[in-house]
Amino acid sequence: MNCSYSDDKPVDINKINSQPEPDKDLQEKYEAEQKVKKLTCIFDNPDTSVSGISLRFAESARKVLDVRRLNSDTTYLFYSAGRNEILSVKVHPGDGYSQVSIFQVKYAESPKLKASSSRIKQFTTEKGIRLGLIKRDVIAKLGNCYSIIDSTDNRLMVEYRLKYPEDSKTKLLERQSMPIYYATYKFQGDRLIEFEFGFEYP
Repeated sequence: MNCSYSDDKPVDINKINSQPEPDKDLQEKYEAEQKVKKLTCIFDNPDTSVSGISLRFAESARKVLDVRRLNSDTTYLFYSAGRNEILSVKVHPGDGYSQVSIFQVKYAESPKLKASSSRIKQFTTEKGIRLGLIKRDVIAKLGNCYSIIDSTDNRLMVEYRLKYPEDSKTKLLERQSMPIYYATYKFQGDRLIEFEFGFEYP
């Protein structure tokens, strides 16, 4: 078997290599759109509380969760009244007692977890975000300035971030003297099954 070209015309290697890769133009267009989106997006009004507990406001945590104090460098778990949801609150190392910096809400996988009880029926943010909402409703409340950080056939996780004081009209980072705010929302079958938001450790 002869593998040489039967055509006597020389092959232009440069011409072959200059041809665009499949979908390369689409990928470049998508990346350019994402870059513009990041430059022009303003995360106007991020969530800062869950069921009346405000980020880094110790008195609200003590009152709503009915605790004397929450120690720093510790994560605490609380059941909803029906024991079907779990609220996780984290106090960063070096912060004052009960000064919560991160909230996480998800469905309770087991009713026998080591968690304290609460009188809260369903953990809900001040913007009305709660487990079970569909993705469209969550995005309508928070805006389109998010990134997709994980995606499978049935699951999706999106993230919102504030890195600079001017990123938000509420001046949240400046007011709290914190470096980065983030919020992640995990969906399964288009339904919200977990969310987490707060300030990264400085």
